[in-house]
Amino acid sequence: MHEASYALAIIDSVLNELRKRGLEGVKVKKIYLQIGELSLIDSTALKNAFEAYSMGSPLEGAELVIEIVPSKFKCKKCGHEWGFREAFPQLEVNIPVIHLYPHLVAEMLKCPKCGSSDIEILQGEEFRITKIEYD
Repeated sequence: MHEASYALAIIDSVLNELRKRGLEGVKVKKIYLQIGELSLIDSTALKNAFEAYSMGSPLEGAELVIEIVPSKFKCKKCGHEWGFREAFPQLEVNIPVIHLYPHLVAEMLKCPKCGSSDIEILQGEEFRITKIEYD
């Protein structure tokens, strides 16, 4: 369950950002995240891990607001672009690997139009904090 390590990274990043801004004592209300579809993050598990690990910190009780960024791939040979739904039949057996190593997706795919394996991931690997709301 790598959601726990993501939760710890969120906590560490937000607390560091608050320190940098001289806001150590503020109460955080919401943390906005963009998470790429390829990470296959379980949002509920992430929220539960965040809740458990943030207890006793200024982040305790903060809400995680998660936007899932859809995956988008591009063939470097023919320029065809497609998403996860179209790629899923090729990836289905490798879902456990993708869950831990989403960057390997490009190595597992072939272009559905021309068959090339020279694939670029345009989006879907994101994991970023976009906004922090606090009192």
